[in-house]
Amino acid sequence: MEVINFMNGGKSRSEIILSGEKTRPQSNTWNPFCYSTEAFTAETMQSMLPQNVQGGEWQSRAIAMNKALVFGTKFWCVREGKTMSLQMLREHMTLEGMAKLYCRGLDDQWPEEAIAPLRNYLQDVPGFDLSLVRTPSAWTEEPRKQHAYLSGQFSETFSTFTEAFGDIFAEDSGDIDIRDSIHSDRILMVMIPALDTSAHTTSALGRMFITQKSMILARDLGYRLEGTDSDALEVKKYKGRFPYLCFLDEVGAYYTDRIAVEATQVRSLDFALILMAQDQERIEGQTTATNTATLMQNTGTKFAGRIVSEGSTARTLKSAAGEEARARMNNLQRQDGIFGESWIDSPQISILMESKINVQELIELHPGEFFSIFRGETVPSASFFIPDDEKSCSSDPVVINRYISVDAPRLDRLRRLVPRTTQRRIPSPENVSAIIGVLTAKPSRKRRKIRTEPHTIVDTFQQRIAGRQAAMAMLEEYDTDINARESALWETAVNTLKTTTREERRIRYITLNRPELPETKEENQISVRAERAGINLLTLPQDNNHPTGRPVNGFHHKKTNRPDWDGMY
Repeated sequence: MEVINFMNGGKSRSEIILSGEKTRPQSNTWNPFCYSTEAFTAETMQSMLPQNVQGGEWQSRAIAMNKALVFGTKFWCVREGKTMSLQMLREHMTLEGMAKLYCRGLDDQWPEEAIAPLRNYLQDVPGFDLSLVRTPSAWTEEPRKQHAYLSGQFSETFSTFTEAFGDIFAEDSGDIDIRDSIHSDRILMVMIPALDTSAHTTSALGRMFITQKSMILARDLGYRLEGTDSDALEVKKYKGRFPYLCFLDEVGAYYTDRIAVEATQVRSLDFALILMAQDQERIEGQTTATNTATLMQNTGTKFAGRIVSEGSTARTLKSAAGEEARARMNNLQRQDGIFGESWIDSPQISILMESKINVQELIELHPGEFFSIFRGETVPSASFFIPDDEKSCSSDPVVINRYISVDAPRLDRLRRLVPRTTQRRIPSPENVSAIIGVLTAKPSRKRRKIRTEPHTIVDTFQQRIAGRQAAMAMLEEYDTDINARESALWETAVNTLKTTTREERRIRYITLNRPELPETKEENQISVRAERAGINLLTLPQDNNHPTGRPVNGFHHKKTNRPDWDGMY
């Protein structure tokens, strides 16, 4: 179980710092930007902006500034092996910080794609002269003022997060990775205060988690179109057998339009979204009525508890429950008798369409009672209600799981932990470097002198496949039958693997230009036979080109008196 607790019980941060209290916080630490991409981080910071306020033009410009800042900072962190954090973004958000980041990119020769966002933003700042980017003392007051308007959109949130909750937002990787929590089916509890913080802070904290979760789901959806159905269509990222449950309590305090979007997407991702709210009116205060209606339309199952009035909440529940035909007797008939008059039912009955649930029934509900509404059916239900005095347990204390940061193991150490057969499948960096060095290295002065550059690279496996393809190209039966061609190539590949050893399939280099040594005709024939046995009678294609060595004195080497190589293999 993992806990992110932003509640501090109204304690003064100044008193804690002055007293020198070094106790661990009642929460795990978390860095929302440690493993995030550029878009992930930019969307998370954008969710911190105030909602439904004036100054939308300034917010749109602030979003553009934020994207340039995030892209430059993220590239610098990846290049230098640093961890991006909320504190680092705040340090680089000033105009001097972004200019310094741009100058660092120029000095370190960053790619053009990494420098372009910073340069474009600095050029768009009114009054900023890009030629004076390295001399802040020569800047005028206008660009500083224009940049302050944009960065001020994030000032309140950044100050609150880094100062009031600085012990929770870690500068390193932190204890919790939300992506791991979701994929590994862990229990993550996030506690957001509502009484000792402003409505904007409460909303910003909640929207941050909603944005993080939606970006994780977007990454899980993928983007590839090619491949099999299991690769492109079937998305299964979670460890558990059942859908991952996500409970959002008091959703009206931090509602964002992303919740409505998630409600339309999570069904196919084994993700269950459970929203809880006191009333619908508070949700409508955070967004428009259209978005609220979209959310209600995409919640398949509704549980209606006690309400106190007939408003938007009651109308939504009645609409979800639907109507049914009910018989009603509208009047009574008086009947005179011996001892007086009496009243009897009227023989006329009216059939009316009425809602399956009414407000009076919802008002009279007791704790633990509710109505379950699913596919138009209304079922009176009752849950297990446990009083508060019976929930406490004094036997074992509650302890938060703490984590210890460890360095990632090196590759050579991991290779020792796997079986020997598996180690052979892992491409060794030394072998890869050796192959690349043979294929790309320039011939040394000594090799140019003795003329021993490799002329042909022989791959037994590829050569047999190529020979089979050449043979099939001469047969008419394979011109139109593609399946037969594929089957024949597959059988050739399997037969090659079965009939040859690993040593025989090793790539070999044949050198034709050898140093001319005096040797007899008999010795030459013996060496040729040895080479022929070494490569197992490989069939080389005819090659009439000259060797690839550099010419000596402007002329290529002439053939010696050794036997003709053409057709020898």
